[in-house]
Order: sequence, then structure tokens, then C-alpha cells
Amino acid sequence: MNDYNVGNIFELYSGNETLSVEQQAMRDRIDAYVEANQFKQLEHYLQQTRGIEQMLIDHVMMDPTDNSRWDMLIGYELIDTIEDFARVNSFGLTAYTFHPNDPFYFALALYWTGWNDFVITDEDVALAESLIEQGPEEVSGLLCIALARRDIDHFDYTYVQRAIERCPWAVEPYMRLGEHRLRAHPAEGKMLLQQGLDRVKYTWGFDQKGRWFNTGSQYFNPTTWRQDTIAELLGLSMDHDEYKKYERIINKR
Repeated sequence: MNDYNVGNIFELYSGNETLSVEQQAMRDRIDAYVEANQFKQLEHYLQQTRGIEQMLIDHVMMDPTDNSRWDMLIGYELIDTIEDFARVNSFGLTAYTFHPNDPFYFALALYWTGWNDFVITDEDVALAESLIEQGPEEVSGLLCIALARRDIDHFDYTYVQRAIERCPWAVEPYMRLGEHRLRAHPAEGKMLLQQGLDRVKYTWGFDQKGRWFNTGSQYFNPTTWRQDTIAELLGLSMDHDEYKKYERIINKR
């Protein structure tokens, strides 16, 4: 992948071996919000407080073998109003070098590369192909969706089909492929859309009495960030309005 001129984490690291008093106070405040399950307040604090990113970078580099530190930093970069996808890419790739047995970091980096019109190299594709076949289902799904968007002028639906095969519980591939097939084969397209909605309904979206609910965190929760991110990117956390929109498409004569 390209260097997006955002600086890699080694260049951004302060070089200090311990957090400063001010940085430790930030870290303690974050921990207090998490312990109290005050995630709305936590997200507001992260959005409004200067120096948070530098503290998180320093905290990671003091022990890059700690997954939770990477999750906190990369999750921070994806918070609304912050959303630095180039750094998600850069930090995700670096996290993967320290955690080669955790391909989620590479999959997340590749996902945001493809969707933001950055360049995915042949080397990236080769690694992604191996991980699609060998990695966990959610990693396979994310990688397939990322590679489907490799060419900004052409969406490769063969990768969407592979996402369904490799990660059959994911919703997003069914919705993508269903929308595509609606044009030439309406019945098949509607069937695929319904299969996607069924995965929302039975995996995520309704309780036993048929009432809509969503168990994902509305605000940034470092302890569930990975699961919440997977649910969002693979379509499991579809909201009620979007669900009803697809229902209307399916039921339209």
C-alpha cells in the first residue's frame, strides 16, 4: 500500500519510555469512563481533548505486543469527527507486523484503503488471498469486500460472491450482490436481499417477540470495539430504517 504522507507510528512516537503526568491523567480518565460504562462521555472526551492521539501512540509504542493498546488507538481514529482512514491503514498494517497471528488488523487496513480510493498493490492482494482462504470468517469477509472495491471504476462481484462463501453469516455481501442482481434478475436479487435481512433478523435485529433491537455500542467502547466494528462493516448492525427500505424493495411488485 502507498505511503499516504501521514507519518508512520515510529515517526509519530515521542520516544518517551513512560507516559507523562498529563498523559497518565488522560489514560486514567479513559479507564474511569470505561469502568463506569460511560461511553457517550468517553467519546466526547476523546473528541474534545487535545493530546489524546499522541498519548495513545506513545502508549502503544511502549508495549506494541499489547493488542488492547492497538485496538484503542485504531478505534480512536475511526470515531466520528476524527475518522482518519489513512492512519487506520498505516497503524493497522503496523499492528499486523507485531501481531501476524491476528489478521483482523490487516483486513481492517485493506478495507479502508479500498473504500477511500487509495492504492492496493499486488503484494497486498497476494497476502489478502492467502488470508481469505486461511483466516477467520470475519477476516475473509472484510478482505473480500475490500478487494471487490480495488478498482475505483469497477466493483468486482466475484469477490462479493466469495465473501458469501467464506463468511456466510455476513449481511453486507448479500445486500451488495442482491442490489446488483436486481437489475437483470429481479427474483434472484430479491432472494439475496431477503437472505441478508434474515441474517440481520436472526443474528442481531429482533428479540423473541419480534421487536427491533440493536445490541452494538452506539458510542465508542474500547472493550467491544472489535466486535462492534465487525458488526458494522459486515452489515449486522443495520438500522431499522435501512431494514425497512430493503423490505419495501423485496415486496415491490
